Amino acid sequence: MFSQIFKGLRAVLGLNIMGLSLSTSLKYMLLSLEPQHDPSSHLANSERVMYPSITELGLNQLALPLDDPLTLRHVTTAKYISHLGRPLFAARWDAGDKHIQKDLLDFARFKLAPGPADPATNVLACLAARFAVEFRPRNERQEDIERTLVENHMRYCTGADSRLRMVTIAPSEPLLAEAAFEYLHYFCHSPDWVLKILAENLDAWAIHLGDRGEFVMSLIWMAARDAVVVRAARSVLDRRPWDPYRHSIISIADWMKQLLPADYHQQLESMHPSVVGDGTAWTDFNLAFEDCRLWCNHFVQVQDYDVMHTKFLCALLSNGIGILCVPNEAGIDLLWIGLKGDVICEENLVLILGQARNDRCYQSEPDGVVLDTMDPVKFGICAPNRSIPIIRMVFALGSQVPSVTLVAPPPPPPPPQQSQQHKKDTKSPKDPETNFSSNLEFTSYDFWFAGIGPSTFGCVTDKDADWYQDLLALSRPPYDPPFGPFPVLPPIFRHSNKLRKLEEETEAVREARVDLRRAANNMSMALKSHFPTTLHHDYF
Repeated sequence: MFSQIFKGLRAVLGLNIMGLSLSTSLKYMLLSLEPQHDPSSHLANSERVMYPSITELGLNQLALPLDDPLTLRHVTTAKYISHLGRPLFAARWDAGDKHIQKDLLDFARFKLAPGPADPATNVLACLAARFAVEFRPRNERQEDIERTLVENHMRYCTGADSRLRMVTIAPSEPLLAEAAFEYLHYFCHSPDWVLKILAENLDAWAIHLGDRGEFVMSLIWMAARDAVVVRAARSVLDRRPWDPYRHSIISIADWMKQLLPADYHQQLESMHPSVVGDGTAWTDFNLAFEDCRLWCNHFVQVQDYDVMHTKFLCALLSNGIGILCVPNEAGIDLLWIGLKGDVICEENLVLILGQARNDRCYQSEPDGVVLDTMDPVKFGICAPNRSIPIIRMVFALGSQVPSVTLVAPPPPPPPPQQSQQHKKDTKSPKDPETNFSSNLEFTSYDFWFAGIGPSTFGCVTDKDADWYQDLLALSRPPYDPPFGPFPVLPPIFRHSNKLRKLEEETEAVREARVDLRRAANNMSMALKSHFPTTLHHDYF
């Protein structure tokens, strides 16, 4: 077929005609060879010019105009969402009848995860569409996987050359993200099976997990959101016709209750702010976040600090975007945007900030210094003393002791009628022992999650925890190696003194090896094992 086209083009050789070939094949380099490799003598002798492959197709060309004022109800209609992203879905909506429009989400799911494809590849495609997955291929096989996603699974190629070197992304397309959610939760065996596929194929897929556990944190945040959605609709048929406003938006209170274990739900409802600024009244959690909702079904990796400002966050909220922050952003790894009421404006945004810590030096005790670095006012995200409080949470994923802490507010200042002596005896709001600051220009409800498992997260099962641990082990620094625990002994052997001693010795060897690796990575952290023993007396 291709050779016949070339024969036909020879007939118009002397005319000023440009040939254009369209292809979704991963063998696109055959259409745009480098001159020295092209069989045409006209190209080899520079008589003709072969243009490089064009991959810049753009997005949102058919996006619908926005209402004024902009409302959550307007941006969460199936018609509006179908016109975001590539024109494929918008054109199908505009040209189709009501039956085609009703089945558009199913069509998107078939395009993203086609039935004949390998189930593991389908899972990868769906995860890539929701979690801003970054590929870092190291060999040709891994590059082929990324090219396959472009060819058959709606991955977007932003750049390519004749040597098949590609740069790919998953742009913000809330329709595809919702289709990915449905495939992962209604058409896969179970959520833990998805984690199993991810953990077992992680090295083969060459996915970058981040350096601090932020990828695992994004998985847990989204798992809590998905659990709330699935609880309201047990099957795909319960979501047809799809109404995003009814089927995909959840309340912040429900999301937090799904994130926390059931034992903490009552404590959450009566929780008071951990930090109180000047612009917010002292209220419990339920009242503070009444009528506050979340519209977020995928993450996008932002590349510019300036995007993280409330005026831009309004636009990101309208697309259902959660933010994976700029690499090396100090203090904040994830940012979700909630909304109080229905009008989308800067004053109504609810900011949810997350920070992941995968190092074992962060344990179950909340660190006020870490929480204080999550300051949206200093980062320029929002104006000081907003009327709507924020939510801050730290995931100390490397902690060996699982726990959840709803950080208590600082002690109130002493009454003015107290004596000077009594004032000296009373702890100030910023006390060296507590290490928490109260001199911040916002009001925040703070949470400290330590470890990973059912006792830390309400949306994580025992099976999930095992796979999450594998993911965390692969993203830890080289001085914190992924040694597993001593195997669980059968009940008949648990009283064996020899085996108990072996278990203790195995743990001791493990810790010794960790210390040796830390010593090799010297002076990179303020821990004893990172410093020579000659300096321990002076510094520790």
